[in-house]
Amino acid sequence: MPHDTTGSAPSAEVFDLVVIGAGPAGEKGAAQAAYFGKRVALVERRPEPGGTSVHTGTLPSKTLREAALYLTGFRRRELYGMTLRLDRKRSLRQLLGRLVDVTGRQTRQIERNLERHRIERVAGSARFLDARTVAVSDGSGREVRRLSAGVVLIAAGSSPLPPRGLSFEDPDVEDSDRILDLDRIPKSLVVVGGGVIGCEYASIFAALGTNVTLVEGRDRLLGFLDGELSAALKVALERMGAHVLLGDAVEALEREPGLAENALRLRLRSGAVLPADKVLFSAGRRGNTDGLALEAAGVEYDAKGRIPVDPTFRTNVPGIYAAGDIIGFPALAATSMDQGRSAIRHAFGIGRETDRQLPFPYGIYAVPEISMIGATEEELREKGTPYEVGRARYENNARGQITGDHDGFVKLVFDPADKRLLGVHIFGANATELIHVPQMVMAHGGGLDDFLDAVFNVPTLSECFKYAAYDGLQRMSHRDRGTPLEVGPEASASVLPPGARGWFVGVDLTDPYARAPRPATVASMDRWRRVHFSTWVPRPDGAGLVDPRLAAEGYVLALDGPQGLARPGETQRRSEREVRAAGKTPGHLPDRSRPYGGFLRGSVELFAALRARGLGVLGEVPHDGAVLLEVYPADLFTRWAGHRLPKKTTPEGLRARWDVLRGQGLEFPEGLDALGHDELDAAAAALAAYLWATGRTSSCGDPPTWDAEAGVLREGFIVSV
Repeated sequence: MPHDTTGSAPSAEVFDLVVIGAGPAGEKGAAQAAYFGKRVALVERRPEPGGTSVHTGTLPSKTLREAALYLTGFRRRELYGMTLRLDRKRSLRQLLGRLVDVTGRQTRQIERNLERHRIERVAGSARFLDARTVAVSDGSGREVRRLSAGVVLIAAGSSPLPPRGLSFEDPDVEDSDRILDLDRIPKSLVVVGGGVIGCEYASIFAALGTNVTLVEGRDRLLGFLDGELSAALKVALERMGAHVLLGDAVEALEREPGLAENALRLRLRSGAVLPADKVLFSAGRRGNTDGLALEAAGVEYDAKGRIPVDPTFRTNVPGIYAAGDIIGFPALAATSMDQGRSAIRHAFGIGRETDRQLPFPYGIYAVPEISMIGATEEELREKGTPYEVGRARYENNARGQITGDHDGFVKLVFDPADKRLLGVHIFGANATELIHVPQMVMAHGGGLDDFLDAVFNVPTLSECFKYAAYDGLQRMSHRDRGTPLEVGPEASASVLPPGARGWFVGVDLTDPYARAPRPATVASMDRWRRVHFSTWVPRPDGAGLVDPRLAAEGYVLALDGPQGLARPGETQRRSEREVRAAGKTPGHLPDRSRPYGGFLRGSVELFAALRARGLGVLGEVPHDGAVLLEVYPADLFTRWAGHRLPKKTTPEGLRARWDVLRGQGLEFPEGLDALGHDELDAAAAALAAYLWATGRTSSCGDPPTWDAEAGVLREGFIVSV
């Protein structure tokens, strides 16, 4: 239709469908309609199609991730003892060159798809004149075309939401759309916001060697994730050297004049001040509704520019549909594509007769990858839905051992009545690829038997599904162990090999000689890492420490060894070494009035009593006969976390220890709010007992030594991990 060149408004061109936005939802929706013979106009204000997904979001960030892992040799550098040094200037050129290449290829692919479907592309910004008419303006605001259609699909996408009271004017303050316009790989980066984008970029830059601090106002990262995955991600970030600050927020941002590096200063609500080379604000996104004149069409939207839709993606106005980021959560490229197609099928009554409401997967391209589909444990508990879980860890998988990915795991959540799959959660390499296996199982209502009957290539990470299903079946056969245990009279420990025993018990010792002694905390953990807590009133003879039901199935008992003498006193330390090296006897102990004297006396007496009861002490008896271990939870937490944690008496220290244990797959009867550091130390001791029993620790039986750096006496016969 010819355009009006006289200066008056152009006459409306008639189409079956007008689509606003050429991102994933708009492109796929337009192609779906064109495939069924509809005349389609696609309006896009960018010079090229693809939207945020191609140009600033999904694909660029994932390309940066892969390039970063390749250039730094991440993970494999540790596996093969390699040391690689990143040339920041040269590597930046390589990173940006790769981004341009991938973006160009994807843009050309989308253009070919639009041409193949004979979709008319209209360049410019769209705004509604009424519910059936859209005006298109050029860069100067002049209306150049007017389009009319019985159906309109709004797929205009979203933009970063600016932080309240703070400005993006500083060139080193970035949002998630501009972070890839790098002028350098920053030496330090503060990421504000622990959502998907924030966690992805925090891990990517940490892999590049940047000193990263992640600030999140909530008490956990990625609140929609299963809690176990959220905890594992926090631990993984911290192991990479990133600092994760939860429950805090940025209140002010300023630049320190005269500094070439780390010139930015962020003042947090807690009072802390963070220096930074660059800052990335990733505190949510807003729908691109500005300029669309939705009021003229009568379309409703909220304060964040999100358009409410019904299950068919229709807005409150008949004939007008919306899909993709502009309707809000989950705002993923994959779901946006499906939403665009589904909206068009409903609008024109074409394609499949019905849309099955299938669960969709989440893919989070952090380092390591995370993916999930279906329900989380937290959601099922809140609804009161019965469930059981099955896990398989990469460290027990041949492919995981080959690649060196020891922290990954697959977690199946299923209905114990019929073994139907309710949710799957994957943490580790290739998680976003692996998730499609359970997606297909859930699509036809399948469950554990589908994994058990399948034959997987060996070695592959996909094998984890089969062994997670086996783990789930074993858990079901031991569901009666879900009842808390009451500590009773001790029975003789089983002589089963350590790896075949059924229970792993950790004890957080207290001072029995204190003026007001308190009970010791006991953590009893089964082979599936389910923990139950009880208390034990310390007795010099050790009676009642282990429940007889545990003893009947065999156990390993790990005691939290006291930290020794923290104050100077060479004579006292020397006598302690002599006593300990001789092997735990109650005689010739230091004066109980001295620091830690009661702990030392109680520990030595308890070891002597348990030895007399026949419990073999690691380092004194053959491995298969050992029942009693000594561990230091403080050392264990440091090893598992990869760094020293905050003091355990602080909320930050409790949260850090909780995250470490949850990341190791421990299941607790209560949430963190109901637990203290005694319970977490006891649980760490129980986990150490399990890891030792299953051959995943090293042990030493050396005499006690003085740790000058820590200022404590290190005892012998300690399990290390």
